[in-house]
Amino acid sequence: MAINNNQYLFQNKSGLWIFQIFVPKYMRHAFGHKRAWRKSTGTKDIVKARQFRNHLLIEFNKLKEKLKPDTEEKRISGAIASLYQEVSTNNEIEDRRGKPDEDKTTSPTLCEIRDEYSENYKNRRSYSTLSKSARAVEVFLATIQETDIKIDLIGRRVVTQFIRTQQERVAGQTLQNWLTCLGSLYEFALRSYDAIPEGNPFHNHNLEARRTIESYEPFELTQIKALLDGADEVIRDLILMGLYSGCRLDELASLRKDEIVVIEGIRCFYISKSKTKAGIRYVPIHSLLVGIVDKYLSQNHGDYLLPPSNRIIRKDGKKGPWYSQKFTRLRGHILPTATVRQCFHSLRGMFITCLDRAGVSESRIGSITGHTEQKAKTEAFRTYSQGASMKELATYVNLVTYKKISVTKNNK
Repeated sequence: MAINNNQYLFQNKSGLWIFQIFVPKYMRHAFGHKRAWRKSTGTKDIVKARQFRNHLLIEFNKLKEKLKPDTEEKRISGAIASLYQEVSTNNEIEDRRGKPDEDKTTSPTLCEIRDEYSENYKNRRSYSTLSKSARAVEVFLATIQETDIKIDLIGRRVVTQFIRTQQERVAGQTLQNWLTCLGSLYEFALRSYDAIPEGNPFHNHNLEARRTIESYEPFELTQIKALLDGADEVIRDLILMGLYSGCRLDELASLRKDEIVVIEGIRCFYISKSKTKAGIRYVPIHSLLVGIVDKYLSQNHGDYLLPPSNRIIRKDGKKGPWYSQKFTRLRGHILPTATVRQCFHSLRGMFITCLDRAGVSESRIGSITGHTEQKAKTEAFRTYSQGASMKELATYVNLVTYKKISVTKNNK
């Protein structure tokens, strides 16, 4: 079915259209602690009622942004920034007292560069990104059995030792991610100090870790049906959301209730947390997911759409890994012959395949899925094109369909 044009509207017994909207927890004090706010449109004419609704939605969303409190992530980032600011200030005082002539001709240590990097980028990098860099330093030093090391002493032999040790312990992509973080720190040191050798020792190790991303395998529809039949309610809904939105696992797991928004009259997921800049986007909600979304919006489990996300607390702020573990255990139990390349990310590939087979252009698929390489390729296009309308993207999303897959179970 098509997306309901009467969203947020219902008729009372006398035939008048009533506007109703979910009130986020942080706004309820302004609405008499009500979970939902209603207002009569004063008309029985649906066209006029929709105009009334559209005006109210604009003002309501403005009010949401105004009243939105600091999130836990912002508070943590602020505390970390204050911590490093205090350390930096005290170090400067000590430098002035004991080392008045010292400059940046002496090679710094890896931990010093980590701290300078964090201080320099505290307002331009997410807490998650800075945490990954800190974690990479921690693992690297533990592997080479040092508490710290001067940057100019890190050569390719030391890095190769680190790689060979970790290849036996972690996935290739995890190791590549650590090398990328460490390489960024080394590049930062090169830009900031004079005594750093040219040639980044963390680069060009040719791990070929990305091959795993290119080799995700789709599930057979019979396998998907088996997973849906065997999953608990939340994981079942999450699988369906992946199949019909193409969103990454952590994007769905991190969705907040106030990120279910209306853009150009189309109800959308606002993906505010993504692994790439291109991934921050609006995704029209497939008509088959409306029931699932509304079900969770009506529940009082917290600010996140999926109830378990309100209870997940991790140092890196991610919600996805908890669901990934649940999905992997489910796959192992229901589909013992499935390969490791058949994972939650396979659902994203199946969604993209549906759009491709329906004749949707790569640029439009990129707009929906947040794939950088599938967005506009020319500078002129990026500069002058306003892109697809949300109504057009919603039409494409609703082309996605899978035979023999039912969405209705547990969502009535």
